[in-house]
Amino acid sequence: MAVRAGGCRATHVARLRVVPSVQRHAYHEYVRVRAPGGSCARVPLKPGQTFGALASRGERARQEDAVSYACVMLPCEQLRQSIVDATPRGQTRDPWFGWSCMEAGGPDLGAQVVWFACFDGHGGASVSQRLAARLHAVFEAAEPDMVTDTVRYMRSLGGYFRRYTGGVLERWVRKDRLGRAATYEAPQRYASLSALAASSEAAPERALEHYVALDGDEAPGARHTERIAPPDEMRGKELTLKERATLAWLMMDREIQQNEAYEGAGSTASVVLVHSLDKPAAPWYASQYVSLTTVHLGDTRFVLCPVQDGRAVPLTTFHHPDDPVEAERLSRLGAGVVTDSFGENRWMGTLANTRAFGDADAKRFGVTPEPDVSTHLLRGADVAFVVGFSDGISDVASDQEIVDLCCGAAHPQEAARRVLRYAENLGTVDNATVVCVPLAGWGRARNEDSTRARRKERLSKVDLYRDRRK
Repeated sequence: MAVRAGGCRATHVARLRVVPSVQRHAYHEYVRVRAPGGSCARVPLKPGQTFGALASRGERARQEDAVSYACVMLPCEQLRQSIVDATPRGQTRDPWFGWSCMEAGGPDLGAQVVWFACFDGHGGASVSQRLAARLHAVFEAAEPDMVTDTVRYMRSLGGYFRRYTGGVLERWVRKDRLGRAATYEAPQRYASLSALAASSEAAPERALEHYVALDGDEAPGARHTERIAPPDEMRGKELTLKERATLAWLMMDREIQQNEAYEGAGSTASVVLVHSLDKPAAPWYASQYVSLTTVHLGDTRFVLCPVQDGRAVPLTTFHHPDDPVEAERLSRLGAGVVTDSFGENRWMGTLANTRAFGDADAKRFGVTPEPDVSTHLLRGADVAFVVGFSDGISDVASDQEIVDLCCGAAHPQEAARRVLRYAENLGTVDNATVVCVPLAGWGRARNEDSTRARRKERLSKVDLYRDRRK
């Protein structure tokens, strides 16, 4: 992997502080590492070099998928607490138990978290591109005093959110500042997304507030988050990773809903965060111990490949109407699920995903931007790689097929190329994106390629069909 020389500062403030009217960022597209001689170097976050990433437009008129990658800087205490929370009770002998930024080489090294994300836009590319450009920055800059105003906005949407008190963020909410609950509106079934939009047009018009999540983003006349101090009992406490992610996702969704540029558009989002627990911290692909956190919305996907047997381990689920958790969440609204002419289940007869950014017309009917967040503490050598992909891949290839294709590759970029080529050969028509992130077990998976015969058979049938059309 490519490494560039670069200095490490002796000190670094890992917790982002906000000065009036300007929010500063610390994220960057490289990872600092300590070289054997004690000097510092930078490992670039670059597709084709240190990880794999490829995309295809397919047969669509435009590319609506997007990817992003960055190294974000998070508060050391927050990272330490996330490790404690993810450690099974009583497991005090794990190598990462007692981790601290200082043992990792100081905040400049220990506070680094590597971000890899895959977005699948719909209704245009505006939302997925905005998320790729800014979501990691909002995630890094999120602060507890942004919670109450964000939750208050969600309540103003009415319907599903009319009595919303913050979900996982509730402990940070000043309930005396939320205001009254909005009027309830029962959901209906719609024949199309345009019919859903038309129902919104018939409702009383609300002026857009032109909200922008980060104060530092240049947007004359934009509204920003009102800073409201959390309850007194929360003073001095840190957001958890789950709370930080949820707050950032809600803030970005508000920005998308409240600006004309994103009207009628939306996007899924799947993010994997890799945090080295080595002492000192090492690059993600060489770390012996890692914290792996997924933040997920919609039907983009991340799958893990263990070295032991190479069997695909899903890290995310599909937020579809027939998912048991989603069905339970939405059951009290009463609109139900409709199966379309292609055999796919649709919420309210129109919506494939029950969680998404954007889709402003459907928010009051239960389409939420709240992500699923989970953290796993792993030995890096036990994991070959993590692979993410959009539904242009998952619609035609199984998790195990994708993992088997990656296992035979010499480099993560070649792995991404194999997966994309396979999906294209099978005739995928949708935008297709693949992100392959190597961990310390890269190239050592004891994989039997259990899907080889199946892949060969599937490709032969496609070739036969094409031959008959000549």
